[in-house]
Order: sequence, then structure tokens, then C-alpha cells
Amino acid sequence: MKKSPQAEDPPEQQAAGEAEAAPAQPADAAGGAGAESGAPEAGADSEAPAEAAVDGAPGEAEPEADRVAELMDRLIRLQADFENYRRRVQREKEEIAQYGTQRLLINLLPVLDNLERALATPPNPGDERLRQGVELTARSFLEVLAKEGVKPIEAVGQPFDPHLHEAVMTGDDPDKEEGIVLEEFRKGYMLGDRVIRASMVKVNTRS
Repeated sequence: MKKSPQAEDPPEQQAAGEAEAAPAQPADAAGGAGAESGAPEAGADSEAPAEAAVDGAPGEAEPEADRVAELMDRLIRLQADFENYRRRVQREKEEIAQYGTQRLLINLLPVLDNLERALATPPNPGDERLRQGVELTARSFLEVLAKEGVKPIEAVGQPFDPHLHEAVMTGDDPDKEEGIVLEEFRKGYMLGDRVIRASMVKVNTRS
């Protein structure tokens, strides 16, 4: 059996098929060109973050420097506060050591007042030995107070000082200046530089 020859396409259809297949090559060329042109763009994008990082470095350093300056200022303030606290505690300790017995000494002063009043009364016959004992006791009392830093306040003949003297009476003595203490009714005492009992005095007021 004889095979029938295959039918050939008309010339017009062959030309149309060749025309449809031809544009495939320019597309590849365009893709290659696009790839070549796209490479520089990718490089430009990769360089942009590096530039941004370089530009951002000074901005990050400034907050860090401000933070360090703030911490140093706080450290200096804390050191100053601690030094003030240390000095205050030291001063309080010294005051406690010096004035810790103030209440006891104040309570003992009336005992000394009674001894001095006993010595101020006129002696009676036969009381010499008793008087000597009182004098010795009063002298020893004053020595103990002196060791504790207690000293009497000068009053008679001194200008009146409201910080040291308590005026309970006034007098008129033309031979004395105005404001001079004329008489002392109760002796005053100081503990260190602190008045623990003011002197009760009579002050001259010239009319």
C-alpha cells in the first residue's frame, strides 16, 4: 500500500510562523541588557546603608557622651552628700562626748549651791571643823566639775549679757555704769562653750 505524501503548508502560513518565532531572540537580548543595567542599581543600593551608618555614628556618640556626663555629675553630688553626712556624724559624736553628761551636771548644781550657801552663813562657835569639812567638799565638787568642762560664769562687775545672765532685779548705783551687774543671786555655769545655767543677777539702771 502506497503512503500518501504529506500535505505541505501554503507559503503564506510558513511566512506567518517564521514571523511569530522571530521576536523570541530580542526578548532574550532585552533581558540580558536589563540584567546588565540592573547590576549597577544593586551596587548603589548596597552602598546607601553604609553611607547611612557612617552618617549616623556621630549622632549615636553624642547621647553616649551626655549619659557619661550625667553619671559623672551624679557621682560628684553623691560624694559631696556623703562628705557632708560624714562631717555631721562626726560633729554629733563630738557633741555627745562633750555634752552627754549635761543633764547630770545640771542636776548636781543645786547640791553645790547648798554647799556654798552653808559657807556663806556666819560661822557659829564650835563649828570650825564642820565648816572645814563643807569647804573641802565644795572644793572637791568644783574640781570634779572642772574636769568635766564646767566653769562658773563671771557676773558681778561685768556688763549684762542676756546670753549669760538672767536679770531678776534692777538697782540704781551712780558710781556704776549703766547695765553693769551689781549683785549675783545664783551662780551660772557653762559646759564648754554652752550655757547650762544662766546667772541670776541684779543689773544697774541709772535713772
